Amino acid sequence: MKSIKEKMSSQVRFTLTLNATWAVLRDPVLTKLYSRLWKRYVHRCTKILTIGDKPLSLYGYIFKELYREV
Repeated sequence: MKSIKEKMSSQVRFTLTLNATWAVLRDPVLTKLYSRLWKRYVHRCTKILTIGDKPLSLYGYIFKELYREV
């Protein structure tokens, strides 16, 4: 039997993740939780990035995490 991820098209996954990301950013408690995780990510990434690379923004980080789950 196919899993839910296999049944959904990439457009549906993108739309669900986009809506969930904005829902997280509208909720102050979830935003605070994700910003702590994002700050850790940025701290780890700055050691790895080369000149000219930019770490993900808070929105990009939340989107990446939620897209992985959908």
